[in-house]
Amino acid sequence: MLNIIIKTLEILNANSEWQVRYDGYLSDIWSNPDKTNKGFVKPNGLSVYTTVGDRNTKNYYLRFKGQNVGKVKVGRNGKVTLQCLVEESRSHKIKGCPLKYKEVVDWYSVMATQFRAFFKNLSLETKTKSPEHEVENALLEEFRKRIGAKKILHNIQPVLLHGNFFQMPTPLKASTHIPTYAEHSGGGIDMLARIKTEEKEHTRLCVIEIKDENKTTESQKVAMSQAITYATFVAKLLTAHPDWMEFFMGHKTKLNRNSKCLDNFDIEVVTIMPEGNTETFQDEILEIPGTDFKLHCHSLYYNPQKFLETRNFEFSGTFLDEIKK
Repeated sequence: MLNIIIKTLEILNANSEWQVRYDGYLSDIWSNPDKTNKGFVKPNGLSVYTTVGDRNTKNYYLRFKGQNVGKVKVGRNGKVTLQCLVEESRSHKIKGCPLKYKEVVDWYSVMATQFRAFFKNLSLETKTKSPEHEVENALLEEFRKRIGAKKILHNIQPVLLHGNFFQMPTPLKASTHIPTYAEHSGGGIDMLARIKTEEKEHTRLCVIEIKDENKTTESQKVAMSQAITYATFVAKLLTAHPDWMEFFMGHKTKLNRNSKCLDNFDIEVVTIMPEGNTETFQDEILEIPGTDFKLHCHSLYYNPQKFLETRNFEFSGTFLDEIKK
């Protein structure tokens, strides 16, 4: 893991274009606070996502169990349109969608109403393209819940972009478990979240890598190497541009509170996957050279049978001891 950190730092230090680019990303995010007011109501049965790439436009993506099924665009005149992204394929079982692939209709039209009703009534047993995206989407929905009897882990919330789910982009590819520089084509962090730890009342940033399998080729160690790469980038980003912490802490506008946002330099790094027999990380602490940041590595497991049967999570693992339940 230390070798991965060093390799990632070498790559980032050798390529400076990302610093200017990410400074521009954040500036654009602060400049578009009105994107929080979408202009339409989230349909039942679907999740709303956006992307950093769409930070200057009011574009949103509708996902069913993590699979993109529609794009909603709000024009400058306030007109809302829906584009169907459901393409007939053997890789999923979403059949009978009332709109054709890439067909565009008015959000308030009869056809759009039928589209929303189709997914509202579509069985949660329906197979989608990616089981991993399904787990990721379900975790986002679970962690976003407000504190209450139905929220399993109370002190965790995903970082949102204009109130919507998103993947934080990186300029690195880590899926091959060997960090490489990829500029605009880098991998995205499965989930960024904020947590409160058991030992202190402060909030920490948490980088999460999610897998739908737990096997030798996709073990905890392998998944953690990917998460460490992305967490090292986040630490380097915050060192170069501390304003990003204001965004990560949920501030909708720049408040010039960097000193308070960066009251600690601890980042949780967590892998989430089904229960299994591969390695477990229990608060393995790794320092990132040239920064003030330390990474705290933990494992979190879910019961795959319970999720398959009920779409609910039952957790175990070392991460549970780190946050208040």
